[in-house]
Amino acid sequence: MYRFFLLLAVIASTILCLWLQTAWYWPGIAALVLAALLPVWRRGGFYFAFLGGLLVWGIYAGFLHFDSEGRLSDRLAVTFGATSGWMLVGVTALWGALTTGLGGWTGASLRRALVKDEPK
Repeated sequence: MYRFFLLLAVIASTILCLWLQTAWYWPGIAALVLAALLPVWRRGGFYFAFLGGLLVWGIYAGFLHFDSEGRLSDRLAVTFGATSGWMLVGVTALWGALTTGLGGWTGASLRRALVKDEPK
């Protein structure tokens, strides 16, 4: 049950961080705080934060690529040697998912180290 709340909270906090145009690592810090507050297993903290980050970063990067008609991401794809701008959208989504997932894992690990209750 707490994993579902973690997923929704990570999605909402990542959307808020992107809307406020914070630095790229702030969704990971938000996932860390949320996973530290909710009693989840470390594995669940990683997976659900990863899934929330993947969804939000992928949709946001895809929207920006679609909105700009791929001008910037296609040019950057040539610079990085990628095949298309959509590949960079996928890489961006994966990077954001790893950031939030590792933040969730770290938060769940901190909770387990500091609080001696077992997640249900």
